[in-house]
Amino acid sequence: MLSYQQGGDRHGKKVVFLHGFLGSGEDWRTVTDKMHHCHWLCIDLPGHGSSVSYQAVDFATTVAAIRQTCYQVWGHQKACLVGYSLGARLAMHLVCTQPSLWRAVFLEAGHPGLADSHQRRKRLAQDSQWAARFAHQTLSEVLNDWYQQTVFQSLTSDQRTALVLERGNNHGPAVAKMLLATSLGRQANLRAGLGEAFRQGVTIDYLCGEHDNKFTSLAHSLWQHTGIPATPIEGAGHNSHVENPDRFVQVLTQSHALA
Repeated sequence: MLSYQQGGDRHGKKVVFLHGFLGSGEDWRTVTDKMHHCHWLCIDLPGHGSSVSYQAVDFATTVAAIRQTCYQVWGHQKACLVGYSLGARLAMHLVCTQPSLWRAVFLEAGHPGLADSHQRRKRLAQDSQWAARFAHQTLSEVLNDWYQQTVFQSLTSDQRTALVLERGNNHGPAVAKMLLATSLGRQANLRAGLGEAFRQGVTIDYLCGEHDNKFTSLAHSLWQHTGIPATPIEGAGHNSHVENPDRFVQVLTQSHALA
């Protein structure tokens, strides 16, 4: 079972938070501090936080570990899912494989999958290079380059420096294994599965910062293919739940699934 933190009202609606690559359950503190009416669960994903010794093998084993952790806490009770980036991709797998387990799914800046095999091979090659660096180089050196990627272009210099310091407590070889196990290059195209879950009545909302151009475009494309709505988070880039937590929480709590 994965490590986790929990809090809020034990009798409230259940909601599980899944962090992004290099993060931990602590990343959701600005959100969970405002959600006292829910019983929330913040899971440390394999290779991260207090789950650093739990090694991911692939998407299937990672998803199974998340599901088992939720079951240990809540049994068969339905829960809501909130995932950011890597956490959002895992949330997509969870709802596509067992939609009946989830009341609602909130996807923050998560990729639903690359469209063709050439793109997947190219991405896996890129992630393999990053993984080799995480496994063998000093974290500060790798992180300085990691946060120069286009997806993080909305970060200020001070924010980038703070992230490098904050993420420097990770274990390089552990996050390298998680990166390879859950590379976007290994992920299936989940658009059809998400659309089917949505049609079956699972509430699904795609959240992204208004300054996150790449994922705003992906959100629009997902809406065109599936009808899943997209909700912009004003004044935010890629990590909208940190950059504008008040608006992020407002979107969650205004949903009928968590109201």
